[in-house]
Amino acid sequence: MNRTLNQAGEASYQVPMGALGTVELCYGWPQQIDAALEDRIIGLMRLTTASAPIIGFAEEISDAEARQYLQDLRGNLAAGKIRLLSIHTGGGELIGLCTLRRNLNPNNRHITDLAKGMIHEDYRGGLVLPVAFQEIALQCEQDGVELLTLDVRDGTPAHHAWQRFGFQTYGTLPDYARAQGKVHAGHFMMQKVSDLKARAVQMLQARVARVQPEGQTA
Repeated sequence: MNRTLNQAGEASYQVPMGALGTVELCYGWPQQIDAALEDRIIGLMRLTTASAPIIGFAEEISDAEARQYLQDLRGNLAAGKIRLLSIHTGGGELIGLCTLRRNLNPNNRHITDLAKGMIHEDYRGGLVLPVAFQEIALQCEQDGVELLTLDVRDGTPAHHAWQRFGFQTYGTLPDYARAQGKVHAGHFMMQKVSDLKARAVQMLQARVARVQPEGQTA
């Protein structure tokens, strides 16, 4: 699958999306959050929590929670504590977001934590996530990061997705999250950046090979 850079410096892909046809998706690393992006982030968060849990939020996100989240996001982005991956269509619809929490301790700079990843439900289950992991791996390589970690609630769609992409549990916490009167366990997971990149590239190549007409190359 061809990777090109658009005028904004974002990685652009033509991604086959089944019934949606081929969709241009742009993967970028914004350095700041303007008012337009803020509105799109809040909208995506509310859509996502309605169909899948996001740690730290209830099924409905209040205006106050949204404002506080954006304030924290802006502050951490300005301080260089995080990287923010945004995924949007060529038409400007925000369909994915992922925060990389950087470890600035000199002894732990080789580690980055994947935090609060979300994808619009209409775009799940296809190539959006493999491409995202490829872009995350490229950014990690640029930052000198060799190991990715994350934590996730047991049994959620996100948990199953991380497993499919090769993340391995190195620890569990039985009382990880409490929601709707229930206690949920959590998994702490890890994967080498090099392994994730290889796995994402392999998935993309396999999909291209299935849809590429004979005699053509990607």
